[in-house]
Amino acid sequence: MIQEQLFTALSAVAGGRVFPNVAPNNVAKPYVVYARVASTPENTLADGVPVENTRVQIDCLDTTYAAVIALAEAVKAAMKTSGLTNLLLLEQDQFEPDALLHRVILDFSIWHY
Repeated sequence: MIQEQLFTALSAVAGGRVFPNVAPNNVAKPYVVYARVASTPENTLADGVPVENTRVQIDCLDTTYAAVIALAEAVKAAMKTSGLTNLLLLEQDQFEPDALLHRVILDFSIWHY
């Protein structure tokens, strides 16, 4: 399952604080949250083996802007060396005023069987 492969790929970043969909309350910073945005099967005529394209959003969160940028770079490096066929589609910076956290949103397209 692509979610397990993604977790494995990211498990070394943020001190292992990598969570699907939502982080626990009061989790130590930094941390990463990933979620599947969309998953689309691509039918093939040549060999009959369907390839799937899954878009995932990976949110990097930390207390300072410099730290969250470094975390996002670590996530991008982990994705690059993961063995997953992926493409970074989008990067966006945000600030969460209620939580006082900086966030970098990374949107990846992953091709898999």
